[in-house]
Amino acid sequence: MNCLWLTRKYPRPSNSGELIYSNGLIRSFAATGVRLTVLAHDNDETPVGDGSQSSAHVDDDEVEWRLGSPELGSRLGSLFTRFPSDSYRLKNGGPERSLVEALKDEAWDAIIIDHAAIGWALGPINEQRARGGIANDPVIVYVSHNHEAKIRREIARNSSEMLPKKLALQLDAEKYARQEDELCEKADLVTAITEAEVESYRENFPSQNYISLTPGYEGTAHHNRKILPEVPRRVVMSGSFEWIAKRINLERFLESAARPFAESGIELQIVGKTEESFRLEMVDKFPEVDFVGRVEKMEPYLLNARMGLIVEEFGGGFKLKTLEYIFHGLPLAGLHHAVEGLPLSSPEDILLTPDVESLIAGVRSTIDDFDRLNAMRRRSLEVCEESFRWEDRGRKLADAIQELRSVALVG
Repeated sequence: MNCLWLTRKYPRPSNSGELIYSNGLIRSFAATGVRLTVLAHDNDETPVGDGSQSSAHVDDDEVEWRLGSPELGSRLGSLFTRFPSDSYRLKNGGPERSLVEALKDEAWDAIIIDHAAIGWALGPINEQRARGGIANDPVIVYVSHNHEAKIRREIARNSSEMLPKKLALQLDAEKYARQEDELCEKADLVTAITEAEVESYRENFPSQNYISLTPGYEGTAHHNRKILPEVPRRVVMSGSFEWIAKRINLERFLESAARPFAESGIELQIVGKTEESFRLEMVDKFPEVDFVGRVEKMEPYLLNARMGLIVEEFGGGFKLKTLEYIFHGLPLAGLHHAVEGLPLSSPEDILLTPDVESLIAGVRSTIDDFDRLNAMRRRSLEVCEESFRWEDRGRKLADAIQELRSVALVG
């Protein structure tokens, strides 16, 4: 199969959940033997192109990348368009032009739209069809990362921004919802990151074809790690805190948990990519919290704590940091609704509670129980090691596309 994949940006280094997911799917899909071309912006941290709006790069997996400029434009221009701000920025700077040329000059068996923000691609696809069709009549796949209509509306509703910005968030959320609905309506296949999100999509689009593609893990599995008294009495939260939803979730949790943890002699450490201004704001507001910020490697921090936290109040989806915790031998503690898609049982494998207050109490009662901590981290790794392999996800996606193509050819 000759496949065209559209994603947000070159996903290496993969230092956020979004980039980890796209990178894992692209690599595992390419490994199935398809011929794969990817359109994206270049990575602004470590560019592989020449900085222009039209760079070429072939990676070690023999994937051909056609890359737009690494820098994205302003969000303000989107206010006067039908596009969400992310989508408006991502279509400009090379990718839209590259897509138009690819549709005009080449034949594709499948076009994969990776993330709702790439929904702008439906415009050029529909226009090309209206001008006389697209060669091969490709299967259109929408790869979702979250149920965007739900999460964007939650962000707007829970934002503490002043009225003008809050109204802009509400408008952007409705644009995202309309764009996602169009993707679900027009695509031939929709993938979701958990079965729960498949069911959410199915409520409005019951006749669509769906598959669930939970993430995989390809790093080191720390089977022999043991949690002993010399490990600091510390809980860690890792991740990327650049997105407003992550910031709202984090600040809400710290308002409830920072002081109780400190009073119990439990160090709370926050590690992950964020703007320095936000990190300093949190350091000033919550001085009892160790807000490390961005680091080159997460491993030393994950191996030097007793528990990892999953505490998002809203957002849904699969949290990729759960796999980082599990495969580093770090027991998990979190809120029931923040953990989807894990084949683990509470309290045997994972500590889950309905609210932050009970989570704090659970961590307090568990953090010095070394037998329980080691049983949790051992059992979690055993259960998840065979359940989260990237190669299975790429094959599942390729098989689903091939099946749809076969049905279309027979029809």
